[in-house]
Amino acid sequence: MPKYQLLRQVKAKSLTVKIPKNEPNTARLSWLLANEEFLTVEIPRYALERFMVQAKRAIEEAPLISGFDLSTRP
Repeated sequence: MPKYQLLRQVKAKSLTVKIPKNEPNTARLSWLLANEEFLTVEIPRYALERFMVQAKRAIEEAPLISGFDLSTRP
């Protein structure tokens, strides 16, 4: 049985990340959802930094699309 279960999926309009001065080891992530609700989570700062490193590596390793020209799209 999975540890977590997806209850519903909602698209996000924006994301802000803040690291409070009084809590430098905590990152606060706040999403503005498409249904105008807010979702805020606090995670350890190292977890955010680790995620950012993984995302950067994935972007760097992604193959470039050659010959892609926006002017030829319908």
